[in-house]
Amino acid sequence: MNWISGADLVAAVSKAGGMGTLGPNAGQKTPCNDDKEVAERLRGQINKVRSLTDKPFAVNIAVASGDAKKFSDAFVRTVIDENVPVAIVTMGGPQVYTRELKNAGVKVIQTISTVRHGKRAEAEGVDAVVVSGYEAGGHLGIEDQTTICLVPQVVDALRIPVIASGGITDARGLIAALALGAEAVSMGTRFLATYESDAHPNVKEAVLKATDSDLVVLCKNRGIGMARVIKNEWSTKFYEREITGASLEELINLMESHIMTKPGYLVSRMYGTFCLGDVVQGSVSVSGAVGAINELMSAGEVVRQMVSQAKALLKHLNK
Repeated sequence: MNWISGADLVAAVSKAGGMGTLGPNAGQKTPCNDDKEVAERLRGQINKVRSLTDKPFAVNIAVASGDAKKFSDAFVRTVIDENVPVAIVTMGGPQVYTRELKNAGVKVIQTISTVRHGKRAEAEGVDAVVVSGYEAGGHLGIEDQTTICLVPQVVDALRIPVIASGGITDARGLIAALALGAEAVSMGTRFLATYESDAHPNVKEAVLKATDSDLVVLCKNRGIGMARVIKNEWSTKFYEREITGASLEELINLMESHIMTKPGYLVSRMYGTFCLGDVVQGSVSVSGAVGAINELMSAGEVVRQMVSQAKALLKHLNK
C-alpha cells in the first residue's frame, strides 16, 4: 500500500470507524529521491487527512537501512512534528524508532510475523503489534506461519494488544480473528480495490478478476523476503528462474529490476505497477484471499458492511 494509501482512502476509513493508514509515499504519482521533499509530501497528505476528518489515523513507517534510512528518518520526524497519533512500523526492528516515537507521545504499533519478534517488540515498549500471517499481501515474513496458527500463539505470549493481518477481507475474517484472541484486524488488499485507493485502474481490475488459482509466491525459502503476486509475464519468468536454480544474486537483481516505460526510461517495479498500471511486467502484490474480492466499493462502505455483517454473524453463532 506504499503508493496507494493516500489521504482520501485514509480519511474514508477513519470516518467510517476504522483507523486509516497513510503509506510512505502516500498519494504521490511521481518518484522522488530527496528525503526532504518526500517528507514534505507526507506532511501535505497528513494535513489533507485532517482537512477531511477529525478522526484518528496512522502513518506507516517502513524502516530502511544504509543510505535509504534517511527516508524513514524523515518520515519519523514528520510524524512527530505533525503530532500524528499513531505510527505503524514495519520492515525493521522495534529498537530503531520506538523510543523516539514514544517519547514524542506517538502510539507505536509494530508489524511482526513471529512470536519471537512479538516478544522483542513488547520488550521495546510498543503499544500493540500487527501479526502478519503467510496469507498477507506484500512481504510475507520469514516463516510459513498462517494467520490462524500464528495469532493465538502471539496472543498467548504477549500482554499488549494483538491485531491480526493476512487473508482478511470481510466480516468472516474479522470474527475469526477475534475468536483467535486478536483485538482488531488490519487489511490492505481489500482497501486496494476501493474507489478512494490511489491504485491505477489496471491494478484494481486485476485484483477484482484474480481467483485463488491466479497467484504465485516468489522467493519462498530463499531468505530475501517472500512475496505473493498475481501471475503475469514477469512473475512467471521469475518463478521459472527460481525453480530452475537461479542464484540468490540473480533473483535479487530480478526482484529489484526496473520496468521500462519507454526507450531509455526506467521506473521502479512497485511504482510502475501501482501508479502507472503495468500489470504485465509489474509485481501486483495481493493477499491470498484476493479471490474473495469481486466488487469495487467505497472504503467507508467496506468498513460499515464488515461491522454490520459481523454483528449478524455473532447473532447467528450465539443461537
